Amino acid sequence: MIPVSFDEAGLSTLALARIGNPLRGEALLTAKNLCHFADEEADLLTSCFLRSFKALELHRLGGDRGAESNPLFEYASAVFESPDELLAAATEIAKHLYAKSHHPNIKSGDLCVSLIEGIIVGGDAVSGLCIIKSESKVPFLQISAEGDDLTLTTQEGIAPDKIDKGCLIVNHQREEGFAVYLFDRSGST
Repeated sequence: MIPVSFDEAGLSTLALARIGNPLRGEALLTAKNLCHFADEEADLLTSCFLRSFKALELHRLGGDRGAESNPLFEYASAVFESPDELLAAATEIAKHLYAKSHHPNIKSGDLCVSLIEGIIVGGDAVSGLCIIKSESKVPFLQISAEGDDLTLTTQEGIAPDKIDKGCLIVNHQREEGFAVYLFDRSGST
């Protein structure tokens, strides 16, 4: 077991996509630009995204024919080598997931692909590619002031503690297959 710490980790950029199910005629939408955040927002997102990966079993990202035969390995490698590739890699990840969504039980959802810096693995600071998918939205209430009165509106959004699926690819020991942590709230981890 390799000691991993998220205490110094921070989200630097984020790409978004909405992945539908092609069997139901749902579309794939990908963002045209990366999202950037103020420090407080980035800290909140980092905490929300990484919370589910704590105390999970380590896996290796590779394939039967070697790590390079896995498209996700290639996308992660591109981002680790050049963080400017995040938007292009996230688009390819979304396309890959959409192409694999040909089962009636696969739910559509929102995909967030982010680059996380400062993950400490065995004493070394490395980056990670965090891929999360939320298949359900929760309603929330927003109270706001308009003039000298208050109004209530309802909206729907992603509850950070209700993220359905996630994959954290850590840029560590590439030659053995990147370290990977997975969770799936609808099934096994």
